[in-house]
Amino acid sequence: MRKLQGNQEASLQYMQNSFDEQLQKIHETRRKINAALDTIEQKTLNEMKDTLTKLQASCEDDVDKCISLQDELKQLRDAIQDISDKSKLELSFIATWKCKDKIQHCETFLKKNSLQVKVSITFQPNNEIVQYLSTLSDLGKIDHSTQTLMGREDPNMVFTVQGKSVHNVSISSDSKECYITAICVLPEGQVLIAENRNNTIKLLDQQHQVVSHYSLTTTSFDMCQITPSEVAVTLKGCEVQFITVNNRKLVTGRKLQLQHACAGIACHQEDLYITDKIALYKYTLSGKKVSKMYEDKSGLYTGKTQSGLIWIRFGIRRTNRL
Repeated sequence: MRKLQGNQEASLQYMQNSFDEQLQKIHETRRKINAALDTIEQKTLNEMKDTLTKLQASCEDDVDKCISLQDELKQLRDAIQDISDKSKLELSFIATWKCKDKIQHCETFLKKNSLQVKVSITFQPNNEIVQYLSTLSDLGKIDHSTQTLMGREDPNMVFTVQGKSVHNVSISSDSKECYITAICVLPEGQVLIAENRNNTIKLLDQQHQVVSHYSLTTTSFDMCQITPSEVAVTLKGCEVQFITVNNRKLVTGRKLQLQHACAGIACHQEDLYITDKIALYKYTLSGKKVSKMYEDKSGLYTGKTQSGLIWIRFGIRRTNRL
């Protein structure tokens, strides 16, 4: 009964954690939809601005043409008047002929450009978008799954392997065989791996192909997720390096310099939990030490789980993580 009680209490916490994770997925889905609509809106605005620019250019050309023709007619009129006053019939004839030609030019221009035309810009909404959204009842399917934690054959079994696949994460700059010490899966399905022997953090896409990498200055030990796009990596030499994924690229951020070695690391409720192989420390995200939570010098190493709950393990050296 105590085991069942403990399992049910753990299940409550696991259930809440899974709810929080899926809530982030819902918010991320909404952000993607908003981003897609923002892109469509911007394209529509750009198209309307281009239309306005073209129409304005055409009207401005007509205005310039009207001003030019009026100036030419005025000059010819003044010339004819001046010549007539001086009784130079030959020059008056030539000027009159040029004036009639220019008048004909103006009449042709007026026929092509109606005096009553007013150009306006209109927008016709794509009602299919609203109609489609109105047919949807939710952003996705909500479901749940139940896994038996305490079985008759093996009461300690917690995880069941559903399958495995092999992927090559080597890149041309690798000088040694890949040795993965930590893995983080981001909300969009991208995977970050800490690769120990080549001192590299690699970003894999959803097909597990390397799309970006960052070369560290020293060996990495562990990694945990801080935000949907940021992770923290423990490094040899008492350092924690923050790395952000931005447009399928890895960008380094701030670095924490601690007063002890860094091995395992986890983030839980905006606090960092870091082990130095024999002790567990609690830090704020800004790097301020809160407390030393636990210490035991009887074993070799301490470790942690990825769920945010810290587990201390002694006498077991972790060599890889699936």
